[in-house]
Amino acid sequence: MMGKREAQASAIQLVTLEELVPSDHFLRKLDRALELGFVPGFLRPAYPSRRGRPGVDTRLAVRMILLSYVYNLSDVRLCEEVGMHAGYRWYCRLDFHEAVPDRTTLVKFRQRCRAHGLWEELFHRIVAQCGEVGLLSGRHLMVDSTQVAANASIKSLREIEADLTRAADRLCAEESAPAKRDKDDDHQHTDFHGRRFSNATHRSASDPDAQLYRKGRGKEAKLSYKAHNLADSKSRVIVATAATRVCGGDARDGAAALALLDQASQRHGITPKTVSGDTGYGTAETITGLVARGTAPHIPLLCGHPPEIPQWRRKARNLEQFRKRRDKLQRAQALQHAWELSRTRGYRVSRKLRHRIEHLFGEAKESHGLGRARYRGLDKVNEQVTLTAIAQNLKRLVKFLNRPPKPAQNTGAVTAKQPRRSSLSAPRALLALPLRLWRLLTLTVQIPGAPPAPQTT
Repeated sequence: MMGKREAQASAIQLVTLEELVPSDHFLRKLDRALELGFVPGFLRPAYPSRRGRPGVDTRLAVRMILLSYVYNLSDVRLCEEVGMHAGYRWYCRLDFHEAVPDRTTLVKFRQRCRAHGLWEELFHRIVAQCGEVGLLSGRHLMVDSTQVAANASIKSLREIEADLTRAADRLCAEESAPAKRDKDDDHQHTDFHGRRFSNATHRSASDPDAQLYRKGRGKEAKLSYKAHNLADSKSRVIVATAATRVCGGDARDGAAALALLDQASQRHGITPKTVSGDTGYGTAETITGLVARGTAPHIPLLCGHPPEIPQWRRKARNLEQFRKRRDKLQRAQALQHAWELSRTRGYRVSRKLRHRIEHLFGEAKESHGLGRARYRGLDKVNEQVTLTAIAQNLKRLVKFLNRPPKPAQNTGAVTAKQPRRSSLSAPRALLALPLRLWRLLTLTVQIPGAPPAPQTT
């Protein structure tokens, strides 16, 4: 018999958040792993005045923002989900009757956090925690960068000189006769057919920090940023991250990699044994910088083959010539050292593991919204890149802390020795039987003309 249930809402329902959230839910594991007790004291200088209405709890705002990056939620969607999701309310320490902070409050809170460096401090604390529990070793690192599409349209490009002239004319007009702002310049539709654009002549009116970037030949040029990650090859924990503009090409990537390496060394004392990267990092400046820091560069050379070690017949006559010769010699020696490392077994292992950082970028774009910038401006994009790295590191940390226990090793119990099974099949065992008998006879019987068997004790 098919049943039927009539929907009847009860006037009073007794339920608690602890009952609704499963004991093995990810948010419970995340709550046990993440410590936010330092946040109120760290942000105390950001609230110098005691005037006005009481603000939102700083730890509540941090938990909500972390949820938005862990589950890839926008600000509006975040406030809606926290209001309806029992697990989100439990994680944010909100009861059913408490109001959820609105989007404007979170926007202003992020401005204070960005100005006082809270996200960078939280990122480095999580990296230090990964090192304390044994998840992070820091001996072998990998570095790479990815393109992040800017939150601006290609139609927002304006000529730099024309933009400056338009701004000066608008300022003069406002000083002479204040009038309403004309928005036709911001929303005009220009025919781009047959015109060429470059970062030297054009910039975006919506996001001036964004620049045109093309991934490769035949690809479309987009207004973009670059996200750089320095991660551990074994645990895939991101130890340093940053967002930069796209101008500069491969040299810019190498400079960012060296800056991330210095940041990891200063904050966490990480001195890697090797650093692996793609060919874009195989410039002479990057290789020389890694060798000078005592790190083996497992990076293919951009020039293909290393140059010969230079030699001079005469000594340098002035200091400037001596410095040029010294720098040229150091670059040649560093490239030669990188070329010799490319023939080792460790280099081949590093090249096989380097693809893991590509998986990190794929995860960040597919699951955490790094494929497109949420906000406009380099500082805000850097905040997004840092929070995305925090979300990824938290996932690694939670998984490591909640891994299943290893089976106990039997140290004192004596077990019966199992007979060793032969790896040979039955026909092959029969064929090998005469050979085994012959070996047994040679050990027990002295054959004339054969050397004496060794005496065993």
